Amino acid sequence: MSGAYNVFSTRYEESRKRKSSDRVLAKKIWSYAKGYRRNVLVGTSAIVTGALTGLVAPYLHKIAIDQIITPKNFSGFYWWVPIFVFTTILNYFAQYIQVFQMRIVGEHTVEKLRDEMVSKIEVISLKYFSEGEIGRIMSRLVNDANQLRIFLRQGMTQLLVDITSILGSLIVVFAINARLAAIAVSILPFAVAAGWFLGDYSRRAYRKSLSALGGLTAKIQEDLSGMKVIKAFVREERAAVDFGRRQDQTIKAQIDAVKISTLYMPAVFFMRIIGTALILWYGSLMVKTGEITLGTLVAFTEYQFSYFMPLMDLTTAYDQYQVAMAGLERMFDLIETKVEVEDPLPREAVDPGEIRSVAFDKVTFGYDPSNPVIHDITFSLERNKKLALVGPTGAGKSTIINLIERFYNPLNGRITVNGYDVDKTRISSIREQTSTVLQDSFLFAINVRDNIRFGKPEASDEEVVEAAKAVGAHAFIMNLPGDYNYILQEGSSNISIGQRQLISFARTLLMNPRLLILDEATSSIDPYTELVIQNALKKLLENRMAIIIAHRLSTIRLCDEIVVIDQGRVVERGSHAELMRKDGLYSSFYRMQFREEKGIETRAHVS
Repeated sequence: MSGAYNVFSTRYEESRKRKSSDRVLAKKIWSYAKGYRRNVLVGTSAIVTGALTGLVAPYLHKIAIDQIITPKNFSGFYWWVPIFVFTTILNYFAQYIQVFQMRIVGEHTVEKLRDEMVSKIEVISLKYFSEGEIGRIMSRLVNDANQLRIFLRQGMTQLLVDITSILGSLIVVFAINARLAAIAVSILPFAVAAGWFLGDYSRRAYRKSLSALGGLTAKIQEDLSGMKVIKAFVREERAAVDFGRRQDQTIKAQIDAVKISTLYMPAVFFMRIIGTALILWYGSLMVKTGEITLGTLVAFTEYQFSYFMPLMDLTTAYDQYQVAMAGLERMFDLIETKVEVEDPLPREAVDPGEIRSVAFDKVTFGYDPSNPVIHDITFSLERNKKLALVGPTGAGKSTIINLIERFYNPLNGRITVNGYDVDKTRISSIREQTSTVLQDSFLFAINVRDNIRFGKPEASDEEVVEAAKAVGAHAFIMNLPGDYNYILQEGSSNISIGQRQLISFARTLLMNPRLLILDEATSSIDPYTELVIQNALKKLLENRMAIIIAHRLSTIRLCDEIVVIDQGRVVERGSHAELMRKDGLYSSFYRMQFREEKGIETRAHVS
């Protein structure tokens, strides 16, 4: 995978060049299909049987003309008809078997690919989601996988049937009469050359088409996620215009791909007419001189149909093949994406045990390595201590949190847990003991109870209720229709932001983490609600380490040490009293916030 940035962005996909040959892609897809060798074997055997029985019919027609109809030996139909009926039934049965077996292979192969793509999505760096377009990632799982599924279920079967029929027909006609066969197939290399020539152009066109479809999916996903904003700013018309433009690009790319693929069928049809004319012209001369029988000429005409019709059918199969290969390349773009934050090898992994300390030592990091957002960050946090990170928006506070949980690796410096470098420990050993409450916490479209015990699935209903009571969420939950069984909608749109945050607090408390991280966790809660849950926060922070990013002093006061970040650097550190005496950035921040919070507290007191 070239480069770690913008891999799933419009710019990258539109500039992406084909890098995998068909042979390489075939080997890769076989690694997923080989678990179904038996189905492949049965399906392939049925394909060969179907092709062979299909080749018997023209030869039976030759026998009927030369040995039964011409000499008027009509009693021969007594043995001819049963053979013809048997081969026809066997042909249809073989077609049924081949379609059924190959569809089993196709469905399970795509299932494995999807599973691996989802598994990769769960371990790749968050930068791929923040810098790319989610819709383009989704398109690989849905659109591209479906194109491959169509080919494996239908196109590949048709491809194998057609190739078998063509090869079988050629063998038979050369066995019957080599001279007439040479005339019959003289035009065939031109058809093969045309397909080979158009194939490369077709692949590039279909890759561009799938990329455009991914962009359209990304646009739909973005508009649906931001529909409230679109309506609030009365931008429906603009959104429709932008969508129409993206859709026009997709349609144009698809039409360009179809233009190339549809050139093949007229070319093959034209060559078939020429081939038929050559057979009839030269074959009639041979019948006239007695070199071949009329039945042989009829059989040749049918066999010519047997290898030219598959060539025309190959147009559709080859079309599906090119789309599938283009989609397969895009799917392997995802599957082969570099995992930047990895566990160490099992024999090298260190178990830090229960988290007792966290330390940053001259840590520098940037989402783009050429543009660091934090520089030389140094601090330490000991057992049961609370650390506040304070600073203006964009200072780098949330970035520090992302590094603690190993969503990213630092560019320089060391991050240690209990004295061990975090890159020497298993990722899960840290995350299982850490819980983060974000400014905009995400809840799943399941019931309230299961959202609260998401981090501890084995928790009992009683434990869920106790956690909700501890953070002051129980009262409003009981007022919901169905109380703890109330199903949240996507995006938690059927509860308020404050309620969503309270459920998130309950989820964190139930998990009972050793390291608690609050990232602007109370900024989405109104001041009155915040005053109500201050005691719950104190309970949440009891006997555990905590790192708190906050603007509100009521939360900052709970911390043992305050680190002030500005423009990605530590500019001040100390206790509240020490920082106030310095009369620096923190003190000015405090005085501004104090005026606001004093007014809030006064109004809350009066009410």
